[in-house]
Amino acid sequence: MLIVCALAAIALTSWLSFAMRPATFVTYAWWPAAGIALGLGIRFRIRYLWVLALAVTAVTLPILFWAGRSNPIAISVSVGVEMIVGTLILRGRQDKLPTLDSPRDLARLVVATVVAAVVYDLLAVGIDLLLGDPTMALTRLITVGPKHAAGMLLVTPLFMEIPRRDHPATRFETVAQPVATLGVAMFVFVSNERLPLAFLPFLPLIWTAMRLSTRQLQVQMLAIAVIASRGSALGAGPFSFERLGPDTGSTVLQIFELSMVLVFLALSLTVGLGRDTAQRLTASEELFRRSFDSSVAGKLLVTHDAEGWSVQRSNASAALMLPGLRDGQRVLSELLGSEATSALVEKAESLSGDSDRFVLTLSSGRSLQMSIALLSEGRGHEVFALHFHDITESLRVRRLEREELERAGEVQRALTPKQLPCTPGWGFGAVSEPAKQVGGDFYDIRLDLPYAVLGLGDVMGKGVAAGMLASAARSALRCNHPKVSPSVAVGRAARVLDSDLQQTDAFITLAYVLVDLGSGDFRLTDAGHGLHFILRGDSTAVERRQSRDLPIGVGDDWHELRDTLAPGDAILLVSDGVLDLWGDSVSRLHDAVTRYAKECRTDPQALVEALCGGQSGSVDSDDVTAVVLCRNPSNVDALSAAPGHGVGVNSGSRSAADALVGARASNERIE
Repeated sequence: MLIVCALAAIALTSWLSFAMRPATFVTYAWWPAAGIALGLGIRFRIRYLWVLALAVTAVTLPILFWAGRSNPIAISVSVGVEMIVGTLILRGRQDKLPTLDSPRDLARLVVATVVAAVVYDLLAVGIDLLLGDPTMALTRLITVGPKHAAGMLLVTPLFMEIPRRDHPATRFETVAQPVATLGVAMFVFVSNERLPLAFLPFLPLIWTAMRLSTRQLQVQMLAIAVIASRGSALGAGPFSFERLGPDTGSTVLQIFELSMVLVFLALSLTVGLGRDTAQRLTASEELFRRSFDSSVAGKLLVTHDAEGWSVQRSNASAALMLPGLRDGQRVLSELLGSEATSALVEKAESLSGDSDRFVLTLSSGRSLQMSIALLSEGRGHEVFALHFHDITESLRVRRLEREELERAGEVQRALTPKQLPCTPGWGFGAVSEPAKQVGGDFYDIRLDLPYAVLGLGDVMGKGVAAGMLASAARSALRCNHPKVSPSVAVGRAARVLDSDLQQTDAFITLAYVLVDLGSGDFRLTDAGHGLHFILRGDSTAVERRQSRDLPIGVGDDWHELRDTLAPGDAILLVSDGVLDLWGDSVSRLHDAVTRYAKECRTDPQALVEALCGGQSGSVDSDDVTAVVLCRNPSNVDALSAAPGHGVGVNSGSRSAADALVGARASNERIE
């Protein structure tokens, strides 16, 4: 439908341009059909442009024949080329409908119009020169280009996309203003014969550009152009063709029309952009006001000038935290206290970036988490924005939590062996470092001659929850007599802990060792732990025994590994936190154990401290625990010569050997 209507409009306006021209005119007064053709081209994608240009050429051709124009075929083809050139420039590479929203869009329209009109002008002049008519060529060169340019500038914007904008005009203005514009145009270009009043239509057009929409302005300028062209052709108005001559009169008229379009379209678009900017600023100000007033954080706008620091604006949350605001206090030092204000001023003066955050303690003792930002700065006048939360209670709660954690850590440390046993012929070493105040690792060393029990467990996770389960696991294991076999002790502890582990969705890995200090024989149960090493003193080899048993809380059946610690041998248990220190690599940990076993052969404590020193820690590190039992190379001689020591051993006049023999005689068979 648009194509049909546009082609009909091109035919009608082309016919009118020739039909209404004065008898003395060689050419038409102006050519609005060029604007309609260009408007039709920009409404469709470029792939349809060639078909549309052919249709425009076909519609124009019979009109040119009827008007008796020379070379009608060449001229109609030039009209199609003009349409193609202007459309390609306006639609651009993105091939989209051009908009008329800013002076930049208007500049693009002007470029497209001028280039298209020049192309048409050059083609028409070239045709005349080829046909040997230089006089007609000169006439076209001077007059045809401005006529086509004026037609495109006046009509093509009606086909462009113009964003809808609210205009401030009332209904009365919307009706009265066009009437005034048309009345002035009729007076200047039809009723007036000699007075140079061409500027008068500009006055109502200024009114239109300031108060009405751009689309209404375009329609009014088109109406003025029609009235001015018709009046000038009839010999009236300041551009009378009768008085100025056809060529001069039409040229001056087109310059007037081009100037009118450029000036008032630019004015209307600029006013529209300014109105949009004002609306956005108003919306932004309203958004700021709502955000400022409804924020749960306290907000202050503070100014610093020659009179000092004062509050210019505050919200309800700030008034709740600073009661002085409700009493009308505006001096900052009266609201915050002198010391707090001094600290705030120091932060403001040292502000290097956009903002800064800090904790401010008021004279009342309350603490505010505050941020400060510089909003504007002038001569002797600065405006700052202060945002703050009252964190007094949260700091108190945090302090209580920290104290509770410290007490929990003290309790957990109190439950670990306070002093390593001192047993002739044997050496112990242990290190336990929780990642937080309370950890999930635990270890135990129990001595009941001739037996020693070593245990190291790791509860999944870190912190208080893991620490509580670790304490429960240690207590459950300690309920077993040291002579109880490891598999039985682990099974009993698992039955005690099973319901708690199921409810908390946790598990415990555990290595539990029972060692006969007389013979060196040991029995080991590994509940999914896998990080135990046997250090051989004679060959400096390090053995790692693997077990397929599952952790406590996952499995329900555990087996025992049996071996013997010869003089110079040692058994080492570590948690997975030690593994993490060595790159979470068993091979790297194995190499480290081998190296430090050689370097710290006679000092078991130095061995575990070296391992727990590690190579790489992180903020999210795990609990680190290691325990080692070493059999001295002179184990038998030492037992024979030294007095008995250890947990469960009465130190009297008996020798360690007597104590071991007596212990074997009194203790029953291991379960």
